[in-house]
Amino acid sequence: MIGELPKGIDPRTLEDHLLGRGMKTRIDPRPDGGSVVWIIDEDHVDSARQELREYLAAPDDPRFRAAAPKASEIRKAEARRDREFRKNYREAGDLWGGPTFRQRPVTMVTVGLAIVVYILQQSGYGREAIAWLAFFDWRNGPPDFRPHLGLTDILGGEIWRLVTPTLLHFSALHILFNCWWTTVLGTAIERHRGSLKMLVMIVGAAALSNLIEYQYMERLHAEPLRPTRFYTFGGLSGVNYALFGYVWMMGELYPEEGLRMDSRNTVILLGWMVLCFTGMVGPIANAAHLGGLAVGMFLGWRRY
Repeated sequence: MIGELPKGIDPRTLEDHLLGRGMKTRIDPRPDGGSVVWIIDEDHVDSARQELREYLAAPDDPRFRAAAPKASEIRKAEARRDREFRKNYREAGDLWGGPTFRQRPVTMVTVGLAIVVYILQQSGYGREAIAWLAFFDWRNGPPDFRPHLGLTDILGGEIWRLVTPTLLHFSALHILFNCWWTTVLGTAIERHRGSLKMLVMIVGAAALSNLIEYQYMERLHAEPLRPTRFYTFGGLSGVNYALFGYVWMMGELYPEEGLRMDSRNTVILLGWMVLCFTGMVGPIANAAHLGGLAVGMFLGWRRY
């Protein structure tokens, strides 16, 4: 947001003026009749804010209305380009009305890997898959008898274990729920923020949420050799809560970025997290959920 227009000052004149100078805006009406002015490109913020100040000082200056014809031509040209794009650029995924793989490769690869791992878990290779991808490997003995407890394998060089528990799922409902939210949230983020940022977010959120869950199990369930202390946790839910927290904060703080969370989905996801903490739905990696949410909210707050 670069500023506001009071009631009685035409926002369209300012919008045309800025567009004529190559600066795209979004102007939202206020209940009191005024307007809120957003600038699309961050590089134009300072220039647009100066133009806004000058417009507020002299809204009847003819130079502000002189840009209307040029702005109209720019809009027509953009509409033509959009029609040509929609006419000529067709991929198989478009026939179904959804985003293509090219628009969200990181999201689709993540979901695909989780599905492949789940299939392996249901096969004769299930125990081996869990042993190789879990945060720690039970085949080498209980964590209490190992030099670095549950971190022994990771500190021994198996650093993939920081991330790969995210691919493990322990029921059909578990993987369906997680893959659905990864697809919905991941697609929105990747299309708006790019595949590289999406990849960093998934890997970072997975590693941090898994570490937080490990620390929670070690510190708060510190009865040696109890199964509840180091159970094999897994799932995309920690990452999903990071994606949710990111979209939530971006929508609240930076709505001009186009990432918004429906309030009903916000209630559903927060309510589910609280329900999981009650223990009514069985053993859940609650610390991973909470840690992922904190990571995502921080990244959204920082406008990553």
